[in-house]
Amino acid sequence: MRSLRVAIKSVFPVATMLLVSTALAGGAVAWQSWSDAAFAQAKEGDKLVLVDLSAEWCAYCKKMDATTWRDPKVLAAIDKDYIPVKIVDEQDPELAARYRQYGRPAVVILDADGAELMRKRGYMKPQWMAWMLQAVAQERESDEL
Repeated sequence: MRSLRVAIKSVFPVATMLLVSTALAGGAVAWQSWSDAAFAQAKEGDKLVLVDLSAEWCAYCKKMDATTWRDPKVLAAIDKDYIPVKIVDEQDPELAARYRQYGRPAVVILDADGAELMRKRGYMKPQWMAWMLQAVAQERESDEL
């Protein structure tokens, strides 16, 4: 019986990692709408808010949806440190107008209180996005020490 418990304890973490990596490998970002709940979730989870500024007419936005936002490294970075929020111009024109000057596509990273930490305009390849997301999260962690 003891050996069975030891076997289960050693297999469980590996199985969990496989399930998570399988979900991330074929997944996409679980975007939320801009809301108080998203920022509350960021506060509760000690996470940042990742805002994707997009538009239906934007070809590079569609390219990021098909590549960058489906990359396993990007998905893992988002899952670890971010609450993802998507603003599409045509779906929320009033909120989109607040960020009009940023262009499309654009990514904005906010803290849980809504303060802007950084922004990046234009298409980002998956590896660049993963590096940026990791760097911002690491910088925040080192600033809190």
